[in-house]
This record gives sequence, C-alpha cells and structure tokens, in this order.
Amino acid sequence: MSELKTSREREPRAATPWFTLLWCGLALAYVIATALGERVLALALVGIMTGALFAVSGRRVAGAVIGVGLPAACLAWPESLFVLVYLPPMAAFAFMAWFFGRTLRRDSVALITRVARLEHPELPADLQRYTRALTWLWTIAFAALFATAALLAPAIPLPLWSRWVHGLGYAVPAALFLGEYAWRHYRYREHQHGSLATLVANIVIVSRSAFAPPQPAEGERR
Repeated sequence: MSELKTSREREPRAATPWFTLLWCGLALAYVIATALGERVLALALVGIMTGALFAVSGRRVAGAVIGVGLPAACLAWPESLFVLVYLPPMAAFAFMAWFFGRTLRRDSVALITRVARLEHPELPADLQRYTRALTWLWTIAFAALFATAALLAPAIPLPLWSRWVHGLGYAVPAALFLGEYAWRHYRYREHQHGSLATLVANIVIVSRSAFAPPQPAEGERR
C-alpha cells in the first residue's frame, strides 16, 4: 500500500486551465521584461515559472521552494545568475527539436506521420515519405533557432536579443506551418486534406499521446 501511495504521489498531473493561464501570463511578462531590458525582473519570472512547472508535475513542495527560493536568489545575486534570463526561449527551442527528432529513429513513426494518419489511416507511401522529411525539417528549424539564440546571446544587448529571438521564435514556426499547409495542398492535390482546424486538433491529439504513460498489458491490470 505504501509503495502504491508513493507512486501515485509522484505521478505527474495534467495541466489545469488555471495553470495554463498562469503560465501564459508569466511567459508574456517574461517576454516584456527581457524586451525592456529589465533583467532582474526577468530573472525572478524565470524562477517562478520553474517552480510552477515543478508544482504542476505533482511536486508541490519542491515547486514552492523553487518558486520562492530561485526568484529570491535572482534578486539577491542578479549579476551571478544573469545567464538564466536566456534560458526559457533556448530551452523551448531545444525541447521542440528533441520532441520532433526523437520520433525519427528507425524503430519509430515520425511525429508528423502520426498526425497525417489521423486524417488518412491508410497513408499512401508518398505521403509517408513526405511527412517523415517534414519531421526532419521541423527538427532542423528548431535546432537552428537554438543555435541562433546561442550565437546572438554574447553578441548583442539583452533587449535586442529578446526582440530577435522571440520574433524569430514566433515567425519561423508560423511561416513553416502555414507555408507547408499551402505547399501540401498544391504538391499533393490528388489527395484530400482537412482544414487548418482539423490539422490543429490532430496535432493536439498526437502531442498529448506522445507524453501519455504506457498502458499496462491486460494481465497486469488489477
């Protein structure tokens, strides 16, 4: 019983609507703070965002300690911890490159192929090749964004870095997403394609399933 209780306490919990709103608000505040050059405030926000992630994962005590302790440390020693200001967008780029790239192993189905199969259960061979290549393209795009942010960090002031990095972070994925959607309708017009709303819904379904814990076999369920 104690082992079962411990495993349940450590089990990650799904993000709730209030957490999503809180996270979006903190992220927006971070973008504004870095764009204005308010490094100390941006550092404090990084600490709060990190604590919030720990809290929503089920580690509430650790989240509270980090959410209070890290901002306090950032406010007390901003010059020593200033590098943390650069971490959120770079961590996001690295995570997205990993999220796409990890599905490109030979024993795995490419991420965008999984999305396409929700719309075309019997996915034609040409679309299978295309969706795998497209998964490679998204992986490279996020890796390039990470490299660009890393190279610009020591070269330009923080406010300018923030504007460029966050601007590219929104512009590049948006251009790739919408441009690919238009190109696919032109290049593979012999196939039927769903609307943008359907595509977004399928992406959400695949993204959620990518992080779902493995289901136990029938014989293991008690």
